[in-house]
Amino acid sequence: MHVPTVHDIARAAPLCSTSAPHATTADELARTLGVNPAHGLSTDEHTRRLASFGPNSLPSPPRKSPVARLFAQLSSPIVLTLIAGAVVAAVVGARAPGGGLLIRYGDSIAIALIVVLNAALGFFQERKAESAVAALRSMQTPSARVRRGGTTLMVSAETLVAGDVIELEAGDAVPADVRLVESVSLRADESALTGESEAVPKEAGASVAADAVVAERPTMLFLGTLVVGGTGRAIVTATGATTELGKIGAMIGKGSDEKTPLERDLSRFSGRILWTCIAVTLLLIGWGLVRGGRPLAGILLEAVSFAVAIIPEGLTAVTTMTLAIGVERMAKRGAVVRRLGAVETLGRATVICTDKTGTLTRNEMTVRAVWVVGARVAVSGEGYATEGTLDGGNAKSATRVHELIETAIICNDAALEDHDGGVRPIGDPTEAALLVLARKAGSEPEDVRRVTRRLGAVPFDSSRKRMSVHAQAPSGAALHVKGSVETLLEVATQVAAEEGPRALDAEMRRAIEEGAARLAERGLRVLAFARREMSEGETSLEERDLTVLGLVGMLDPPRAGVVEAVRTCAAAGIRTVMITGDHKATATAIARDIGLFHPGDDALTGAELTALSDEELAARLARVRVFARVAPEQKLRIVQAFRRAGEIVAMTGDGVNDAPALRHAHIGVAMGRGGTEVARQAADIILTDDNFATLVDAVREGRAIYRNIQKFVFFLLSSNAGLALTVFAVAMTGAWSPLTPLMILWINLVTNGAPALALGIDPPANDQMNAPPRAAAEPLVGTRDLLGIALVGVVVAAAALVAYSDSLCPAGGSAETHRTIAFFTLSVGPLLHAWSCRSPVASIFSIRPRVSAPLLVATAVSLGFQAVALLPGLRGVFHVAPLDAHHIALIGACSVAVVVVVEVAKLIDRSRHADERPSSGAKVPA
Repeated sequence: MHVPTVHDIARAAPLCSTSAPHATTADELARTLGVNPAHGLSTDEHTRRLASFGPNSLPSPPRKSPVARLFAQLSSPIVLTLIAGAVVAAVVGARAPGGGLLIRYGDSIAIALIVVLNAALGFFQERKAESAVAALRSMQTPSARVRRGGTTLMVSAETLVAGDVIELEAGDAVPADVRLVESVSLRADESALTGESEAVPKEAGASVAADAVVAERPTMLFLGTLVVGGTGRAIVTATGATTELGKIGAMIGKGSDEKTPLERDLSRFSGRILWTCIAVTLLLIGWGLVRGGRPLAGILLEAVSFAVAIIPEGLTAVTTMTLAIGVERMAKRGAVVRRLGAVETLGRATVICTDKTGTLTRNEMTVRAVWVVGARVAVSGEGYATEGTLDGGNAKSATRVHELIETAIICNDAALEDHDGGVRPIGDPTEAALLVLARKAGSEPEDVRRVTRRLGAVPFDSSRKRMSVHAQAPSGAALHVKGSVETLLEVATQVAAEEGPRALDAEMRRAIEEGAARLAERGLRVLAFARREMSEGETSLEERDLTVLGLVGMLDPPRAGVVEAVRTCAAAGIRTVMITGDHKATATAIARDIGLFHPGDDALTGAELTALSDEELAARLARVRVFARVAPEQKLRIVQAFRRAGEIVAMTGDGVNDAPALRHAHIGVAMGRGGTEVARQAADIILTDDNFATLVDAVREGRAIYRNIQKFVFFLLSSNAGLALTVFAVAMTGAWSPLTPLMILWINLVTNGAPALALGIDPPANDQMNAPPRAAAEPLVGTRDLLGIALVGVVVAAAALVAYSDSLCPAGGSAETHRTIAFFTLSVGPLLHAWSCRSPVASIFSIRPRVSAPLLVATAVSLGFQAVALLPGLRGVFHVAPLDAHHIALIGACSVAVVVVVEVAKLIDRSRHADERPSSGAKVPA
């Protein structure tokens, strides 16, 4: 046979792709790829192909360099404005006569320190999140058994190339996309790739349509999946980025690193502040030049002072620390947050699109019911835990149930391995579930197998849909059969009834079919069991004259806490939508069990979804609660449809097939314990305990964070407004000594920073999940907030100007003394105002708890730092004069006046809007 060169293979690749390897016969594919399946590639040919096409590995996700990450922290317009202000202050300081280093350059040093602090906070928080994700990585590069020159070798999967022939058996991770050339009872767990919860039978000789979706290609095995039963030989058809897994990676890469809603809000608001800053700064410089009589350096310093006053330097730092504290709280509850803004974004979610297998369910098949003629037995217990009971039936039915379980043990290739106080399944999950059932019924599978000798077997295949085992037991020889109800009824003639074997007439056939239908209505996968007694010496494995023993119904059960989590989401006005690769009946049954699917709700399959246009999908979207049998690109389409409808979309998942949707959702939530590395890399939040209920805690935390951010943003902006108006009035009138940039920074960061942070760490309120999500278009600072900020700004500025005026505030002393009183009024007034900011409407005396311990500590700390400015050694740096008891009393009176005016305004607002405000306990219907 001609062995093609690398160039021949390159030319043949498009043909291979067009003809679809899953629909091509094994012989034809072998000829196309130039390989003999019995011998494999030669060593030389493998070396040439590996050099030409590269290793079998997925591209590593791009990572920012430390320099690029640091530059990103310094590139915002406001930070650049502060840097410009620091340069101007440094130039002014350099030209100032005399004075020490701190006196001349204190302003520029202070501004530079703020810039460095903000950059460092963002930089190290990103590094910390990356380290947490790296610690979760568990996927290892698998090995592969490959045929090379007629010899079987164990090699690294990275060295595989198209045309390599590999051998597979139960427990192997599939190392590339491969086309089967031989298979014996082969079954694969493809849940990570397709979302299919049950093991999928694979058959080399199956007939497959060229346009079959990935989940319906029995001739193929795919990278990232697992062989759970049987053996096979296969030809590698795709490696690395060209595999189905690699194609999903390409879809993930197309996602954009868009900003979170909070980041967009802060960016928009910062932009407005920046343009206001530039306009007023130019106005002050122009006015100073027109007015004349002052040096240019003094005019520029006034302009810098205003820029420093109006820019909320502490906003970024306090926001970052508030989010970081929220992240720490979430980490203790089992969540790792990769992006700080992700927690707040989750608090805005209106739709949670969740995968079923492994997310809502345990990904552990569990027998729920056993049906025999005249009795239905309920089975308790979850997953692979052997604790559970069989309840129902009578003494006669118990005997038949025992016979059914004996056949389920014998006609079974799986095993249970004791592990960490429980059991771990080895082999097919469905067969493992039958062994767990046996233990619950008091039968030890290994004891049965020790006294039973297997004489022959006919493995399960997709055409027969049955498996048979000829076994010799102490009670005699028998053919044990399990399979679908339809196929067993075709070859059965009797049924085990209470009075003994009974002819399988129309009545009994109808009873069995109705029993199977009732189990299927509950979303259970139904298996039938039968046997035929065999005479001594008989060797025929013909499946005929069987006696039906009964039926078993099983499913992948919901995770603990999922029902409560779905109910809490509904109360919070969040719609939960299941998106799964599983069958529609199974998915809707699980959805009903967990309270996600109700009468009037809709379910769509992937095929139905394909037939819908975007407009038709949008019209049905509001009613759909379940999307079943969907492909990865369809998950992505669903997420995008919800986004176009104006929803804030959270997507949860654990499989490779979930990764593109995780990447494109507003917020992606991956599973850290049972999930794949691809999903974790695509997500914003990782649940380390794989518990859907943890997501509810994250939503609650996100809502609390947003509410707290609103509190401290209002506090900082209203305090800044008073500071900026004061600086503007002083500059325009020229009547008083202006505040220095260092004074302004001290107020913004040192004295106001601690109270702002205290407002940002309030724990979630008890009614946090009893209100609907915020509208996507709701701004961080609304019109009502702006009016409140303007009012507080005017009041604070008025108090400061009163302190400046000798006629209104007879303090005596020099102009520097009045500036010092104004400086302290602008510091202490906001500290008292922070207590009013705990609620935008409630009185300072009615908020519970009345005393906030963090805010009390923050107020004391800020007052202590403010007093530092009066120390004799630092007065020259701050340009302040000493204060006596009279001056301190004036500062207290002006500061208290700020709180009095704000509380009166809140009282008026409460009386005007009393009828508009809903009760705090109001709930929103699902």
